[in-house]
Amino acid sequence: MKNWWKRYKKFRILTWSDKYLIIRIFFYICLIKLGLVFLPFHKFRHWFNQLFIGVSPKTYSDAYVEKVVWAVKAVSYNLPFSILCLPQALATKYLLRGDFMYKLTIGVNTENQSFRAHAWVEKQQQIIIGDTPLTAYVPIWIWE
Repeated sequence: MKNWWKRYKKFRILTWSDKYLIIRIFFYICLIKLGLVFLPFHKFRHWFNQLFIGVSPKTYSDAYVEKVVWAVKAVSYNLPFSILCLPQALATKYLLRGDFMYKLTIGVNTENQSFRAHAWVEKQQQIIIGDTPLTAYVPIWIWE
């Protein structure tokens, strides 16, 4: 219970705009997680794609992008269920929709006879969220 109280106290001292961002990201991550769990991936991808129809082009400041990444990581870390790289990358891509320089990539690695997948968001070969993969992941899906 102490951990939740500490988290609540940290949340209380945030600015209103940061609180609003955290709450929005909480909502988006939960919806994305539910969609990934209960829908086949092709249906989830179609649903998620519909959210981007008619989005006007935008450019986001580096400060805003850093704030989004911080908030996505903070929400993902503090939820009682695990949020892996794909929901984090999808939420980040959604929040940065409109700036088409951000690419969501899903890659696979089959080294050592095991299948591993990883998702990340990058802009001009700089990884924004998803950390640098420790091994070489071959992209199987790039969404711009």
